[in-house]
Amino acid sequence: MTGFLTDQVAMLFSTPITLSLVLIEIFISVRYDKQYYNVKDTKANLVLGLGYVITDTLSRTAGLFLLAIFYYYGFHFSLSSHHIVLYWISLVLLEDFVYWFMHMMDHRVRFLWAGHIHHHSSKEFNFSVGLRSAVFEPIEKFFFFIPLALIGFRPLDIILIYVLAQGWGTFVHTRMIKKLGPLEYFFTTPSHHRVHHGTNIKYLDKNYGMFLIIWDKIFGTFCAEDPVEPVQFGTVKNVEYRNYMDIIFNEYGAIIKDTKQDISFKEKMQYIFGPPGYSHDGSRKTTREMQKGNKN
Repeated sequence: MTGFLTDQVAMLFSTPITLSLVLIEIFISVRYDKQYYNVKDTKANLVLGLGYVITDTLSRTAGLFLLAIFYYYGFHFSLSSHHIVLYWISLVLLEDFVYWFMHMMDHRVRFLWAGHIHHHSSKEFNFSVGLRSAVFEPIEKFFFFIPLALIGFRPLDIILIYVLAQGWGTFVHTRMIKKLGPLEYFFTTPSHHRVHHGTNIKYLDKNYGMFLIIWDKIFGTFCAEDPVEPVQFGTVKNVEYRNYMDIIFNEYGAIIKDTKQDISFKEKMQYIFGPPGYSHDGSRKTTREMQKGNKN
């Protein structure tokens, strides 16, 4: 077991730190007229953050039970408690890779993007956007974490590392911090994550890492922030949302609308499981199509 430090204790300590960062950034924004915040957007961030907490609370028991089943019947290939340091290092590395893969799928499968898009829908980029979490990610993560439990990582340890990584993930949502020197080579930094939230064509679908940036560099999804091309935040499809529920469910509605067209079954499936931006008639473009056109 993890002793005193559990995911709930980690969240208890990280919450006041996160709120303090938000308040400090608001003060700097107002004091030096940086315009990092606007009231409407910040309210939406906090409401969606609350939605995340509610989903996380309601799904926690079932999710841990799911992981416990795979842990109990798993292969237990991971390092045992006799190699505690290697156990935690391997868990951090493997879980960070699994999160990178999950995050990439969130951007490349439209059904998953529908549950992730509201994290990107803010046109601002500040610490409070880090609280604007994908409301259904607490459920989604348990399915992606099954392989970790299957090879012998304890479910509570998996969730602890996830919560700690989420704390780092909140920290990288800011324009206030520019570059972090040597850390830029190995860790996801505010500069890297600004790129991830960019709608500039060259920045689309880049820098998926939560804690480490090494996976993006290994698998070709890394892009450095270009000082001559400022990041434009938001989503490619600029939607004016009516209310908080519309922010969460708008893309699901768009998927339903697309699949009601008089098209083939294969094309309907593409609208659900294909990449965001897919269209059967070429009226919209995927990220790959836009980036290919941008190179020509």
